Amino acid sequence: MTLKKWKIISVFGIFLLSSLLHFIYTWWPNFFTSLLFPVNESIWEHNKIIIGSFLIWSILEKIYYKDRKNTLWAGFVSSLVCALLVMVIFTPIFYLVLKTQDNIIVTFIIFFIAIAISQYLNYLLLNKTYDKNLERYAIIGFLGVSILNAFLTYYPLDLGIFYDYGKGIFGRG
Repeated sequence: MTLKKWKIISVFGIFLLSSLLHFIYTWWPNFFTSLLFPVNESIWEHNKIIIGSFLIWSILEKIYYKDRKNTLWAGFVSSLVCALLVMVIFTPIFYLVLKTQDNIIVTFIIFFIAIAISQYLNYLLLNKTYDKNLERYAIIGFLGVSILNAFLTYYPLDLGIFYDYGKGIFGRG
């Protein structure tokens, strides 16, 4: 399969994988799942979905494309871009247009667009030259971002992006 076709499949695969990861904590609420999966509907907690789904997809891509050398690095960078795009696009729409009332269709459209843009970047990064340290940096990066997200679940900042308006709580609550 060509890389272009794989990237198109990746957009849908990451989107579906994200939908699955969204409910892991709901299905198995415990300390471990609270560290890796969203515990509430705050904007920030959804970064766990993005990072997790991109990490899983990058590992699958690494297995599928054994000859590609910077797969994890491309996945890490594109996951950060996707998370940033979701935060930058969704946050003002959520607060100014939707008035803190979630609209699933708007959410899905923004998320799908962010995934598509980030997978285009991923495609460009996969065609760049390889530096053997990039894969190590990606592993450290995925681990670091996951630890940060886990920490902020239990010690959220007093900002609107950490607030779950449905439950009226910050972080784990």
